[in-house]
Amino acid sequence: MNDGVMNDGVMNDASDPTVGDNTRVDAATSSSEPSGAGSRTRHMKPPFSLTQQRERLAAHNISFDGYTDRGVESVLARINYYRITGYALQYRVRPDRHWCEDGTQFADIMSIYQFDEEFRLLLLRYLEPVEVKLRAVVSHVFTAAHCSESPHDQHTKAEFYYRKRDALAIIQAYSYEDERDQSTPWAHKHPRYRETAPLWVMVETMPFSRLVRYYQCLKRQDRQAVAKEFNTTADNLQNALLCIVRLRNKSAHGNRIYNTVNLRKARLVRSEVKRLVDAQSVFAYLILLGCYQPTLHQRRRFATDFWELLSRYDPHVVRPDLLGIPASGGRHLLH
Repeated sequence: MNDGVMNDGVMNDASDPTVGDNTRVDAATSSSEPSGAGSRTRHMKPPFSLTQQRERLAAHNISFDGYTDRGVESVLARINYYRITGYALQYRVRPDRHWCEDGTQFADIMSIYQFDEEFRLLLLRYLEPVEVKLRAVVSHVFTAAHCSESPHDQHTKAEFYYRKRDALAIIQAYSYEDERDQSTPWAHKHPRYRETAPLWVMVETMPFSRLVRYYQCLKRQDRQAVAKEFNTTADNLQNALLCIVRLRNKSAHGNRIYNTVNLRKARLVRSEVKRLVDAQSVFAYLILLGCYQPTLHQRRRFATDFWELLSRYDPHVVRPDLLGIPASGGRHLLH
């Protein structure tokens, strides 16, 4: 679930700027009768049939070797044309034009698509342990520091937070979760938790991006105590969580990750990593995700699974550099 853009910098990442041309707004405007003073009607491109979409791809110099016309249209029926064109970006002769290099194959574009699909599933598998640990640590740290005295509801009081208004809005949102009773495993045991609940119950109902905002609302000493459980500083953890939210949202919503650049720079701690890796690259975010795995075994397993996935694809098609992996290789940076 995405919770929208907040002043604290947690981004709603449900929409990925995957570039295509079938739904691009036409720059031309109409000279028809305006609906209001000074207004003009903006016309968009008309919808294309599957056959027209296939023909448009062919007009962009994409070949369909190994595919029948019906086979291409079958792919377009289940995967949006606009989505597919985002995976052809590396073949464009110019970034601002749709014409592709000679020899561009639809099969290669679909291979990139398949890699990205598998990549997102892999990420979700290793995002979950970080999310689960954060829920537990935030709950343990805050309740141990502030909720030991009766009535044990200090997490609902503004004075225990740095960002008071935002914290209370997050706490109050608990009572508005329509599906809480059906979706939480403790609902049948604790019907009295309809309006409010202990923090360890609340953190399990929060969407991950909201949980990260809640972490940002804590006083600095509490954020430092949480960060200590991740063997880092409060500021480094905050940056990592914001980057991980970005990865999680893109993975959960099926947005393209391959061949993208992130707006937020990852805080890379090791000097060698900072020297070799672009902080806005996908690979920088992978390094962060690996670093914050709860156990050494999970960290090593994540690295092994990623490199094994990448090795199954032709490096001339699924290009490591378009993930931000250095030309010298990156196995010693993510291991």
